[in-house]
Amino acid sequence: MNEPETTLEFAVDSLLEVLPSVWDRIRSNFRAAGTSKFGITLEQFHTLRHIYKGCCYTGDIAEKRQVSCSAVSQAVDVLVTKGLVTRAQESGDRRQFRLELTPYARRVLDENYMENRALIKQKIARLSREQRAIVVQSMEILKAVFISA
Repeated sequence: MNEPETTLEFAVDSLLEVLPSVWDRIRSNFRAAGTSKFGITLEQFHTLRHIYKGCCYTGDIAEKRQVSCSAVSQAVDVLVTKGLVTRAQESGDRRQFRLELTPYARRVLDENYMENRALIKQKIARLSREQRAIVVQSMEILKAVFISA
């Protein structure tokens, strides 16, 4: 293999090795804090998170999560009972309900996000200024390659 191919292979291997581990750590911290603060299951937390991100209907959440509508409905029932989610009936369809987070759920999720952000900040603060600049540049490059393309 010539040098450009070797560099390309190394870049691919590094990306596949590092990014999943970093993302798993971040998600794990976020989920653990969320489930313990609310006293809910991981499935229920995923449902909350999708509502937080703007998925307002059971079918949309089921599609994104690749689970059945009944599984999402069961999670929503518990979240409504716990006072974390409200259902508002849509005017045009008696079967369609718009899901919204309660102010309490939104506040706790916002706090959870800020705690996770502080943890990441603490880790990145250990880097030198030059290393942080490299991280920022690397993220911009990855965004251009994978998201913007």
